[in-house]
Amino acid sequence: MDFQDYYKDHQLFFTKSCDMPTHPAKYGPHAHEIYEFYYLISGKGSFSVEGNEYKLKPNSIMILRSNEAHFAEMKSDLPYERIVLHFFPEFLDQIDPNRILLEPFDNRALGVDNYYPPGSFSDQLVRSCLDNIMEIKENDYQKRVAIITNLFTILNELNKSFHNEDFKLLFTAYDSQLTEVISYINEHLYENISTESICKQFYMSKSKLNILFKKATNTTVWKYITTKRLISARHMLYAGVPAIEASLQCGFKDYSTFYRRYKDFFGTSPQDDIRKV
Repeated sequence: MDFQDYYKDHQLFFTKSCDMPTHPAKYGPHAHEIYEFYYLISGKGSFSVEGNEYKLKPNSIMILRSNEAHFAEMKSDLPYERIVLHFFPEFLDQIDPNRILLEPFDNRALGVDNYYPPGSFSDQLVRSCLDNIMEIKENDYQKRVAIITNLFTILNELNKSFHNEDFKLLFTAYDSQLTEVISYINEHLYENISTESICKQFYMSKSKLNILFKKATNTTVWKYITTKRLISARHMLYAGVPAIEASLQCGFKDYSTFYRRYKDFFGTSPQDDIRKV
C-alpha cells in the first residue's frame, strides 16, 4: 500500500492511499471502534456492510459507525485509490453536543444507508474539503486543524443528503434471512448465543448458516460475534468499567479467555488500555 498522505493522533486518522494493482486479500472483514468516512477516488468493486453489498463508483462515499462489520472487494486489474478518515465521535461534542452531524452514522439500522453515490451530495464541495486537508504536508497542528474544520463541512453535507427524502440510498441484500440473522445476533450479542442456538432460532442447518454467513460477511459466525464483543468491551474500558466487569457484560464467561482474545485482537492488554484513559 502506497500512502500518499498520512496523519494520525489520538482522535483522528487520515490517509490517502493507492494500490496498483490491488490485492483483494488485504481488504478482509473487520470492524473497529471508531467512525469511518471513506471516499473512493478510483477503482471498481463492492463494499459489504453487515451482509449488505454496495456497488462502488469513483467519487462515492461510504460511512461506518463503530462496530459495523465491513469489507471491500476490488477489481485487481485497476488502480484502487481512496481517502479514509477515521475519527472518534467524542471530539465533536464541544461543538455539536447533540451529535446532529453524526445522524447519518447513528440514526439508521446496521448495514443500511452506508452508501452515498456521486450526485447524492455536492461532489465539488467534498472534494474541495479533502484537497484542503491534503494541501497541508508537514505541520501536525495545522494538519489537525485542517482535518477538523473540513470534516465538519463534510459531515454537514452528508447530513443534508441523509435527510433529503427525494433521494433514496440503495443497498443490495445478499439474503433477507441472513439480514434477520445478523440483526438477531446484534440484538443478543452479549447473551449466551452460539451457532447452535442461532440455527435453532431460524430453523437452519449449521452448514447452511456458515455458507450464507461466509458469503455475505467473508468471516465466520463466531469470529463476527467475538470481534464485536471485544470492541464493545474496549469501549467500556475507556468509559472506566473494570476489565472483569466489561468482559462479563460483553458475553465472556471466562476472564482468561477474554484476556487472550483481547490481547491478540488489539495488541495490548485490557489493563494497558485502562491506564491509557
